[in-house]
Amino acid sequence: MNKDRRPQDSQSPIEALRVERTHFSQAEFAVHCGVPLRTYQRWISGETEAKLTPRQWKAMMQVLQISADEIPNDFSSLGS
Repeated sequence: MNKDRRPQDSQSPIEALRVERTHFSQAEFAVHCGVPLRTYQRWISGETEAKLTPRQWKAMMQVLQISADEIPNDFSSLGS
């Protein structure tokens, strides 16, 4: 498992929040948010649009310690 906390070849706003606000690797963050790692990686690369369940939204907001107003409109670097 990659313990590197730096964004992984991405300028994704959600990836930046992960690095800034947690000590989790991408894999650990994905587990805590209830999403598969590869799905998370597809979100931040812009391959797919993030579609989270309410439970996943809650988990992500708690892990990142953010409010709904602070959630980026797009998770990928392409939407930045």
